[in-house]
Amino acid sequence: MNKQLRSSGSAAAEIDVTPIMNMFIILIPFLVSMAVFTHLAVLHFALPPNSGNGLSTREGKPKLKLTVIVAETYCAVTRGEFMLDSLVKIDGSYDLQRLAVSLARFRTGTDLSDEAIVAVRNSIEFDHVVQIMDICRAAGFSKIGLSSATEDPSTGI
Repeated sequence: MNKQLRSSGSAAAEIDVTPIMNMFIILIPFLVSMAVFTHLAVLHFALPPNSGNGLSTREGKPKLKLTVIVAETYCAVTRGEFMLDSLVKIDGSYDLQRLAVSLARFRTGTDLSDEAIVAVRNSIEFDHVVQIMDICRAAGFSKIGLSSATEDPSTGI
């Protein structure tokens, strides 16, 4: 009796691969079509050069650069410890046209090089940062550094 049970149970079982093939037929074109629509935008920016002691002038003081501080309620243009301009955020957006005029005025009116720093506070949308970096580039600053900004309690900036 054991021989009869073994011979009837050892018959080759057929595996139906149709559902798996159907899944691949649908999945592969979907993945290929999604890959076509994925494009990456590259934003080039430069970090300050690393010179020996980090000092840029003969007197031993660092060279002051124009800094755009991006906060949640305002955008400030500073040079060293001096605030050159402050723009209040209106209706959820920064006054980017006024910022562009301000940056162009400070760029042509002073001995600034082609370097600027965009210092960003926490909780700032990345889109605002990219727009401000584009405005700096349009104002003539070809080397734009990106930094984080902390709030100084003594100045409120």
